Amino acid sequence: MAMLSSVQADEFLECGYIPKEIDQHQYPQWELFTDCASYKEGVLKIVKEHMANFNFRTRNTVHFFTSEQHFYLKPDGRFLPVLFYDNGADSYQEGLTRSLRNAKVAYFNRDFELVIAPGYDWAWPFQAGRALVCNGCVVTPAEGAHTILKGGMWGFINRQGEEVVPVKYTATDVSRK
Repeated sequence: MAMLSSVQADEFLECGYIPKEIDQHQYPQWELFTDCASYKEGVLKIVKEHMANFNFRTRNTVHFFTSEQHFYLKPDGRFLPVLFYDNGADSYQEGLTRSLRNAKVAYFNRDFELVIAPGYDWAWPFQAGRALVCNGCVVTPAEGAHTILKGGMWGFINRQGEEVVPVKYTATDVSRK
């Protein structure tokens, strides 16, 4: 289980999150802060003052960003690095979010428990109980928040991680399934 470290400011990078509500800002919005945190080799370090500023009230989880990585954080110090998707952290779809493990996509629930083990080079969020997945596809970041996927074999998995449409079709073929 990944746990974050609380430390004093040192050589830290910028970070972003929605801070606690205060009298002057009853409806806080996403803010960027300098000298806030770092994430290297699986270790997330956050300056103490910022940890005290997280708003865990609404969902018992906060969205946090540093070192070009998005995370979800829990009050007990657990964190989950998640995919960058649609200008931020991968949102939960049907109760699951995506994260990379050994360069493969895995799905986690809101308690950061692994629900579907990593097994695909790319996987989309769940919709109507299934997710589009591929192996051998090349993930290429494009400008903005978009990702281009080329080649590979495609199929669909269900929420148990079982292939309901085998991963053996081209992207064009699977779009018809």
